[in-house]
Amino acid sequence: MTNAKGLYKTSERSNTPDWKKMLKHVLLVCLMIQCTIADTEYKKGTAVPLAKRTWLTLHGDEPVVVANGGFSGLYPSQTDIAFRNVFGKNGTVFLCDLHMSRDGHGFCLSQLNIQNTTNAADAFPDRRKTYTVNGKELQGWFALDFTSDEMFSKLLVTQSIFSRTDLFDFSSPYPTDLFLEENNNTQVWINAEYPAFYNQHNLSLVDQIKQLLEVKKDISYISSPDIGFLKRMGPVFHGLKTKLMFKFPIDRSTVEPTTNKRYASLLTKLSMIKKFAAGIVVPREYIWPVNRARHLKSSTNLVAKAHKQGVQVFAYGFANDNYLPYNYSYDPQREYLQFVDNSKFAVDGVVTDFAMSASTAIALIITANGASGDYPGSTDLAYQKAVDDGADIIDCSVQMTKDGVAFCLPSVDLISTTTASGPFMSRATKVEALQSSMGIFSFDFTWEEIQSLKPQMFSEFNGELARDPARKNMGKFVTLSDFLEFAKGKAVPGVLINIENAAFLAANKDLDIVGAVTIALSNATLDKQSTQKVLIMSGESSVLDKFKDIPTYQKVLHIKKKVEFVTNETALEIKKHADAVFLHKHSLYTQFRGEGFTLNLTNLIECMHWANISVYAGTVVNEFQDIYMDFNSDPYTLIHNLIYYGADGIITQYPSTANAYTRNLCTGNQESYRIPDINPGDVITYALDPKEVEEYKPPPPEYLETKDFVTPPLPPVAAIAKKNDHGGSSSNSIFSLL
Repeated sequence: MTNAKGLYKTSERSNTPDWKKMLKHVLLVCLMIQCTIADTEYKKGTAVPLAKRTWLTLHGDEPVVVANGGFSGLYPSQTDIAFRNVFGKNGTVFLCDLHMSRDGHGFCLSQLNIQNTTNAADAFPDRRKTYTVNGKELQGWFALDFTSDEMFSKLLVTQSIFSRTDLFDFSSPYPTDLFLEENNNTQVWINAEYPAFYNQHNLSLVDQIKQLLEVKKDISYISSPDIGFLKRMGPVFHGLKTKLMFKFPIDRSTVEPTTNKRYASLLTKLSMIKKFAAGIVVPREYIWPVNRARHLKSSTNLVAKAHKQGVQVFAYGFANDNYLPYNYSYDPQREYLQFVDNSKFAVDGVVTDFAMSASTAIALIITANGASGDYPGSTDLAYQKAVDDGADIIDCSVQMTKDGVAFCLPSVDLISTTTASGPFMSRATKVEALQSSMGIFSFDFTWEEIQSLKPQMFSEFNGELARDPARKNMGKFVTLSDFLEFAKGKAVPGVLINIENAAFLAANKDLDIVGAVTIALSNATLDKQSTQKVLIMSGESSVLDKFKDIPTYQKVLHIKKKVEFVTNETALEIKKHADAVFLHKHSLYTQFRGEGFTLNLTNLIECMHWANISVYAGTVVNEFQDIYMDFNSDPYTLIHNLIYYGADGIITQYPSTANAYTRNLCTGNQESYRIPDINPGDVITYALDPKEVEEYKPPPPEYLETKDFVTPPLPPVAAIAKKNDHGGSSSNSIFSLL
């Protein structure tokens, strides 16, 4: 997506809109933390009383959620708009990093060097300086080289993480006294990162905090990595409820300025820390280390040791759009639970850029090639993981070998989902009827040749978001018959059979994929029962028509292209062939100016429901780059709002994430933390100049037309290749080993 700098700047405070009022009492961490997974079922909309529980925190209280610089996952950190848009439960703490201007005024700024967090380099190109900070030279722009008037009137705070939007880069630096005044009824945290540096320049953070106490007496937390500073703060806060917290840097080999000892050694002296601080604040890796392969190591005993000494432990560095360890399957909720609900210990608080999430949706969970976010798609391991994760419907995209074996694989092209490009690159061909690029196609291989390959995990994301390389080639290929036997044996609620390229295979390869599916379903007796749901999906109406005489099958039309509008007439035409549609999730809303934010709902769900057609939305993945920023880079928020828009089911590569929603005790509980129903366009309408939004003219919508799905009758198959002994009903099922 492309970003454009926001041009609107204002210091006025907007009235709170109705949608914002709906967002009260929402929490990223504690929703899933406090509302634990339920084994019982309950009706949507029914309030469920939450059992009071004791946590494994130091005092048995629920973990504290600290909004790091406000809602800094979306807005520039430490700005008024970021703090005004923190939607959390009562008790969410707002964290401000204290820095000072040349004339001694305090400001909330996320970094000492403001080069990448403000427009200082453009506004004041001659103010570049070099300072020695904690023994190291640091070059850039610094708050102490500006007067408070220059900072407030000429500087703009910008989003410093480039993967996040710069659409809201229009706020001035936030004075600390104004921060406290406007958040007078909120718990606040002041972090003093560089007291020694400011002392060297005759600016005292101690005196600044004393002045701030005149604005707000009940500052909840004061933190610093400087022991001397915290000791000087002790008498200042004597008799108050403020907690002093000793903060550890990411690099534990760094030297602490007061004692001249490395932080690594101080970490072993918790009894000494207890004398001047109530707790410690540490990077999350101090507690759950991560190896170079991005897998979790065993947890350290830091929390246990600290709690034994009566010292609280807060962890920082959490963000939904972070490169999470593979253990979490890109599900940020799992990471929080790892720190607060692992049956052995719980940290006393987490510091996060995303202080909002929830779990309140009941919907059908349909897999996309099994749990293909965790294992290569359509393999035995992917299907077993999907069942373990609570999927309602497991799916098989059927492919055919040239000797007539029907098997499950995400694509007819073997290049992306198998290791075929190594030994069989010489058999690559171009088939214009299927795709524009060269491919290595399953119908040119025997089943024996397919089995000589290895599965390969596929993801559209590369680099740091590539999926777990340790599982890249794990698992075994599955025939359609073995897939159906597995589904029956595991008693999953249903199966989805995806059939594509039927006309091409019949006319050009003498392969009857529809016949192979029909026989396999009949052999599994799934055509003669109503216990397990059977969904037949295809992008070709002629394929769905082949199953119209079996009333127990639900026919699903796959709308492959991204569309934004459908007429009533087209919806009625769909109804002639299908009971449901599978729509791309991004077809449900239009986008604002290519910025990664939604603008409006499309009419697709409303019109499909008018025609009595169910809507399945997908494919949902946990990787943050695939989630509009309206939804906080959080798959839980996306899932909930897809259901809120009216989707009847979710098709996902990470069924465990969707399952976590459907089994959560907070579902429908209006008195507990609940996820906000975010309407498309809410965020930009609230945060931007209304004229800027009003003047934006989106491109004409892409219409869904009958030519996109109505196909002629399937051609006859002249000579179906005989199925050999490797066919779909092997007596030695690969699932027998599971």
